[in-house]
Amino acid sequence: MQTMEAGDIDVRAGLRAVGGLLGLPVIVTDGAEWRLTRRGLEVGLLWYGARGHGSAEAMALVALQLWEGPRERLVAADRARRRDSFERRAPHEAPLTRAIARMQAVGELLAAFPGFRSRLGAALERGLPRDPSVLPRHLQWVVLLLAAEQPATELPVDRAVLAEWRRMHRRSGSEALLRHVFAPDGSRPPLLRFERAYALLQPAYARLLAIDAREAQGPVAGGAPDGGDDAEDDGRDEAGAGDTGSSAAGDDRDAPDETPPADETDGGAPDAGADERARPGDGGEIAEGADLFAAEQAGFVGTVLATPLPADGAMLEAMLDRATEATGEAANDRPGGRGTAGAAPVSPIDYRERATELAPAIDRMRALWARVIAERIAQRRAPSRDARTAGEDLADDALAAAVAEAHAGVPQPRAFRARVLRSRRTRRAGSTDYLLLVDRSASMQGRAAEAAADAMLVLVESLAGVDRDIAHAERAGGVDLDLDIRTGLVVFDGDAHLVKPLSHGIDDATRRDLQAAVRSPRGSTNDGAALRLAADQFGIGAQAGSGPASRDGLERRRIAILVSDGGSNDLAAAEREVQRLRAAGVSVHGIGVGGDEIAVRYAPTGRTILDPRELARALEAIVEDELP
Repeated sequence: MQTMEAGDIDVRAGLRAVGGLLGLPVIVTDGAEWRLTRRGLEVGLLWYGARGHGSAEAMALVALQLWEGPRERLVAADRARRRDSFERRAPHEAPLTRAIARMQAVGELLAAFPGFRSRLGAALERGLPRDPSVLPRHLQWVVLLLAAEQPATELPVDRAVLAEWRRMHRRSGSEALLRHVFAPDGSRPPLLRFERAYALLQPAYARLLAIDAREAQGPVAGGAPDGGDDAEDDGRDEAGAGDTGSSAAGDDRDAPDETPPADETDGGAPDAGADERARPGDGGEIAEGADLFAAEQAGFVGTVLATPLPADGAMLEAMLDRATEATGEAANDRPGGRGTAGAAPVSPIDYRERATELAPAIDRMRALWARVIAERIAQRRAPSRDARTAGEDLADDALAAAVAEAHAGVPQPRAFRARVLRSRRTRRAGSTDYLLLVDRSASMQGRAAEAAADAMLVLVESLAGVDRDIAHAERAGGVDLDLDIRTGLVVFDGDAHLVKPLSHGIDDATRRDLQAAVRSPRGSTNDGAALRLAADQFGIGAQAGSGPASRDGLERRRIAILVSDGGSNDLAAAEREVQRLRAAGVSVHGIGVGGDEIAVRYAPTGRTILDPRELARALEAIVEDELP
């Protein structure tokens, strides 16, 4: 590590101020690791020294990495989720989306702390490749974005890359285009600014990636391998060759200074909303060609965009917990927060400790769905769809064409089908919606309330894990498993309260709400209102079976599970709602705690548990019984 430089004291003060924004003391050490201790976040500068950064540069980078990491997750969580969604859908675009996130973080940090400018600029320039021309063209494009302060003509890049750069600036009519895109703008939220930058920069990235893919796969008859030397002047539209439909808001590229309508901003980008999970496999030939560069893309992210702070994992979660507690942020105080009628949110640290204690139950329920995933991703040998020159089976429907090829002098006519591996296909609907309705009336106190809170945690966390397992299996196998899991949570007393709308996964706001919601028993038992709310979440109209089709077009299995110790404000109304749900195809289960009333009312899918501690096991049994 280099010696202390002039101005380090000011930089350290700025670093403490960034930590103050997070509610997390930052302690600079001479080690190589970042550690979260009771004193605060210990940041080791040796990691930066090994990369040639002096102490002042290192501390500027620390501030940037705190800004683009935990701070973004706290104050711009929707932007972070959108970027994560883009990368799940198109992993080959990770260098681009990470670079956009970094440069926007740079703009925001420098607006708040101008004193970092010279040191941070020097640090970022030091981290760039010395010779970008050795990289694939689409990564050269990212280097230009990261080196936005340098004239593009001074960097050794391919002609096609430079042509894309000039075309982008010519169409915008602004030489300060990137500075405008990356700079903070109080009139636009972070998510919109990210989407606008993506819409502007992604099409060129996609075209250059397509050129790289064509060249890597070999020359194409009738055309040059790079296909891009004349990109500047060939008159093609922005949606031309190489743009296979994965760009977002193509029309917005031409007017970066104007705010596009919300429905134009996303364009062809994936919908990263809570109810939609981007699936792999989109993007046609670009996605296939991108596989050729997976190692180089990962290496680029791991070096040029490297950070000692993980993007996720236990350390980041613990930092967010500490920051949230320090700033006094409660779920009911956040915009859009879902209150639970006065219930105090549970501490994030307490929640995670309880989740750790319940890990065996979570893993058991998650393992049930692992069998379904394994079954769907398993491969079998089947005849190839196209006729080939060699294979195990004769291609009866291709014999005429094979004879014609033989007469034409083709030495090896295509007359066979080879045995190839294919994923197993099933006609059974696998996408499933689970809605848990939990009684929190005055009689559900003590052990019953504690057990209900634990059962909610186990169900939601395990199925959120299943959702991640499905996404991972789809990415690894390059297939669509036709599996999609959503969960919802309702608590009811004299009225029904929606704790978690039917959606994928679980966020920290819901985690804080769900256990507190059950641990505040009150009032009577309006199970009819809870069942009506369930029907609304499932999209069931006033008449049974009239609910709208799923927005994503998936055939979904719908499962409602009601947990109660019995009793009802209006037994007849509750019975009507159960019948309406079942008539619409919903599988309705009842779990009675300490008595047989619920088991009788919900027969034949009702059951009784005498000990509240058996509740999680009862839910596990229902999940297993309802597996596709």
